[in-house]
Amino acid sequence: MSESIKDILNKTLVEIIGELAGDKFSSLPVDRCVFGPPKQPEHGDFATSAPLILTKPLGQPPFDLATRMAEAFEKSPIVARAEPARPGFVNLQLSPAGWAVILDAIATEGENFGTVTTGASRRVLLEFVSANPTGPMHLGHCRHAAVGDSLARIFSAAGYEVTKEFYINDAGVQIIALGESFRARCLAKLGDPLDLEAVQYPGEYLAEFAEDFVAGKDPALVRSHTVEDFSTEARGRNLDVIRQDLAALGVFFDHYQSEKELHDANLVTRTLESLESAGAVYEKDDALWLRTEDFGDDKDRVLRKGDGTVTYLVPDLAYHHYKFERGFDLYINLFGADHAGYPPRLRAGINALGHDASKLEVLLLRLVFLTKGGQRVKFSKRAGNFVAMSDVVAEAGSDATRWFMLARSMDSEFEFDMDLATDSSSNNPVYKVQYAHARVMTMMQKASEEAALLPELDSKEAAAALTAPIEKEIIVHLSKLPEIVERSAQERAVHHIPNYLLSLAELWNRYYSMGKTDPSFRILAEENRALAPARLRLADATRRVLANGLALMGISAPDSMTRQVSDEDE
Repeated sequence: MSESIKDILNKTLVEIIGELAGDKFSSLPVDRCVFGPPKQPEHGDFATSAPLILTKPLGQPPFDLATRMAEAFEKSPIVARAEPARPGFVNLQLSPAGWAVILDAIATEGENFGTVTTGASRRVLLEFVSANPTGPMHLGHCRHAAVGDSLARIFSAAGYEVTKEFYINDAGVQIIALGESFRARCLAKLGDPLDLEAVQYPGEYLAEFAEDFVAGKDPALVRSHTVEDFSTEARGRNLDVIRQDLAALGVFFDHYQSEKELHDANLVTRTLESLESAGAVYEKDDALWLRTEDFGDDKDRVLRKGDGTVTYLVPDLAYHHYKFERGFDLYINLFGADHAGYPPRLRAGINALGHDASKLEVLLLRLVFLTKGGQRVKFSKRAGNFVAMSDVVAEAGSDATRWFMLARSMDSEFEFDMDLATDSSSNNPVYKVQYAHARVMTMMQKASEEAALLPELDSKEAAAALTAPIEKEIIVHLSKLPEIVERSAQERAVHHIPNYLLSLAELWNRYYSMGKTDPSFRILAEENRALAPARLRLADATRRVLANGLALMGISAPDSMTRQVSDEDE
């Protein structure tokens, strides 16, 4: 992995600070002295507020420090201009040598461009979706699946070792209710009146399962099955459908953990015993309580009720006890926003079990609603009283579904506009980004037919030939993918990736479209042959960054697409 232009600038900044600070260097907050984008694009390509940060510890006026730093940066071959700005900033403009560093990194690293080492040697267990195996997954699960899978990809790109896990809630009253519902459906297929009171899970999916299950079987054999038998059968069929629905979205898990297996392995009972041995529980009103208030929760929680049954907190604690025993460095759960009050009691129980609950992070996702024709869609017939994930993916496609699920921050509710998601024009952001990639691929294919357009051209030669302001703007924008990946991983925020890609696609489309009004920007035109190799080098770098960014979202980067984006598209 080569150094990014930002890494090089930051390293140079530290060296300059060392020269200015002398013996005081070791006591300075150098980790805060970094480069980022300037507040105004006209100020340059990169800016730092290091002089403001260091003015007090060094006892020097910030503008004086900025002036001395700018003078030092002027000596760097990758800097064309360095200027101090009040009250204490340094603004840099890259030289062609700096642009060459960026183009070199993209060409050299290829599919790995954008990867960083933020989480090197750290193991992460990422749990998401974890839908009950009692029916089809809904629209909310769809958002969780897309966000969780993309977050895993971003973490991997940031150097973490990621394990994706799906927790199967296949024990408890909901599984008994599933068995009773499925039994009623099966008996109805054999000619019995449908027991509506027993059907606690509506929707056509159980009727479809029942028809397949009883086909060709001896009715007496079907009737002899216990509710547990029906539960097991329906659970297995639902899990198969869940896996199929996830696969249609391009989401696959490393491990499926069954709650029933935790019970069968006696881990739930042993977790209760561990809490009792730690003195973290007490009895009151015929119930067993966990002293969660002692560990930061707002009140104590019931573990075992007076009738002897355990609350859902107990198997959840057993599951997390098992998680922590597996020795990861970080544990991340994706929950719905309606579970906002649950993490404190979960962390309290984890601490009571002797683990470090600070290693657990819970990310909350807000609701998503489906609209079509300007109206909110409330449910689908097959799923029952909710919108099925499979219906959304089947109509919008995996790419568009993932894009729209990822384009908003997790803490915002949003409307999934099916009309926009299925629009094959520049109105649709995912189409716009994919089309930018396909447009470059088509151009590169055309250029490959004329060998003169694709000579061996190094990055320095290409950078020196690219003198238009928009070409420099594209190169600087390309350089930002590594920091976008790092920021996305640090903030656990996947929406930064689609926002970055959309702005890059719009920038590239604007550049490409300039040829319509200004012949000197027609990349493959005969009269521009001298510039074509350098511009094709820039185009290929843009294609690579678009493809790498789309891969972080789990979205395809097509080589060709039906042309429905106008040349004026920006």
